[in-house]
Amino acid sequence: MTVFKPPEAKQPWERMDYAVTYQDWLNGGDVLEDVDAFVECITDPADISLLVDGVEFTANTAKVWIAGGTAGNRYKVTVRSTTQQQRRDESEIIITVKEY
Repeated sequence: MTVFKPPEAKQPWERMDYAVTYQDWLNGGDVLEDVDAFVECITDPADISLLVDGVEFTANTAKVWIAGGTAGNRYKVTVRSTTQQQRRDESEIIITVKEY
């Protein structure tokens, strides 16, 4: 899998999209059937201010929209994808929230 995304640091107000492409991983006409994403704060497990603000997908690409977060904290966004042929993938994106 390849993750295409903006810089790994974002400001709390920003809403950004992060994409994971499965084109090279899928074979034999297999396509994505389901994508889910969730967040955990690495620096403060009680912090739930970074949000998955939407998940979209096509046959071979998943896009996760991320908003919020607390300046100074780091988050792990886990993207879980399942294909029609029941392949499963779990990809992680690490995001640092900064106030510039």
